[in-house]
Amino acid sequence: MSTNIERDALISSYSHLKGMKREAEALHSLKKIASLVKPIMRARRWRVGTLTEFYPDQQNLLGLNVNRGQKICLRLRYPGDQNQFLPIEQVVDTMLHELCHNEIGPHNQEFHALWDQLRKEHEGLIDKGYTGEGFLSEGKSLGGRRVPRHEARRLARIAAEKRQNSLKGSDQKLGGRPVPYGTDIRKVIVDAIERRNKVLKGCGESRMNPIEIRDLADEATHNGFRTVAEEDLANEAAIAQAMWELVQEDQKKEFGDLYIPPSVQNPAGTSGGSSGRRASDENSKSSSEQPLARRPATSSLTSAGLETSRQPLDHVSRLVLENSNKSKSSPKTKDPQNEPAQGPVYSAPTLTGWTCTICTLHNPIEFLCCDACTTERPESITKQIDRNSQRKAAARPLPPQPQMWTCRWCSTKMENQWWTCSTCGKMKESS
Repeated sequence: MSTNIERDALISSYSHLKGMKREAEALHSLKKIASLVKPIMRARRWRVGTLTEFYPDQQNLLGLNVNRGQKICLRLRYPGDQNQFLPIEQVVDTMLHELCHNEIGPHNQEFHALWDQLRKEHEGLIDKGYTGEGFLSEGKSLGGRRVPRHEARRLARIAAEKRQNSLKGSDQKLGGRPVPYGTDIRKVIVDAIERRNKVLKGCGESRMNPIEIRDLADEATHNGFRTVAEEDLANEAAIAQAMWELVQEDQKKEFGDLYIPPSVQNPAGTSGGSSGRRASDENSKSSSEQPLARRPATSSLTSAGLETSRQPLDHVSRLVLENSNKSKSSPKTKDPQNEPAQGPVYSAPTLTGWTCTICTLHNPIEFLCCDACTTERPESITKQIDRNSQRKAAARPLPPQPQMWTCRWCSTKMENQWWTCSTCGKMKESS
């Protein structure tokens, strides 16, 4: 056990289950997962007290977050076979999901926006060649004097260029594996949706109360072997930070003036917009400075206290939000008796949909992100839609407000024309 602890360590300790086979691999997996998400945590000043392995009896339970990061539990092994480990990509996705509970308790719109943003940043880091701490030196410490910021950025750019050159001529997509020739792309899309839903259903926050969550987490650490985290090397942290900044540069080029950098006050950044901000900067600062043990516990969705204390926003789909925002920003219809006769209605080219550049799924034009891989809609399509809307606004009155239906699974509000929920993929029960 190491006693050389960084005063501001992002993750204080690890705990893997003792008595099971391949214990060393379990501890290595926890450290690997931590190193992959540390750049994302550092940007938001998130802390985790103990990252622990657990093996619950509930087979679909994948992760838990206790007391907003005081303890995060991850399933590393397949249910029914303790000797086989789950794919590292799946466990990292669960880790990103549980980190979102450091900020938001319920699985509402803000939560999904934050989760999407963390996924994009992680995929961007992988695309740049980041494989965790020590990735530039094949696991060996860089050592020597502290690397200046400009040198860290230079090394990060070299690694990113090397990664891009290695992918030229292949079918590999952002943060993913190459799609084998002849693979049904529809199956790939369905698998992506199922993976997201699997992680969502495997979170204990939505089905367990705080006492059950805490008892299960305490049982995992009681049966585990605790390892104090080693000091984060300054050079490794500087280069990882430089890699994260390169990912943010790509997002800034993609979104332009709409880009919002992730921060302590707005962890979701561009994905969350103004809805992801805290009530005030002062509250968020005081919350981040509290010790882990004193921070308020994360409530379960079934907890009665959640409804009264948090009062979460009504979960409305992005499609509905977009339509409502356009209605608010459009001018009110004036009395036709006091207005001159209108000219002919402008006839613009009709867009029926857009194709995702990542998974090639053809999405309805109203979708702000891909229904399969959650990639944002191209900015050029959004601008074209806005131009068409502005030209038509002066020629025709606003359409009546569409009828809605509410998803019984996640409470998302959807228009009647859509048969499935844009958040969880569940089909509406009646037409």
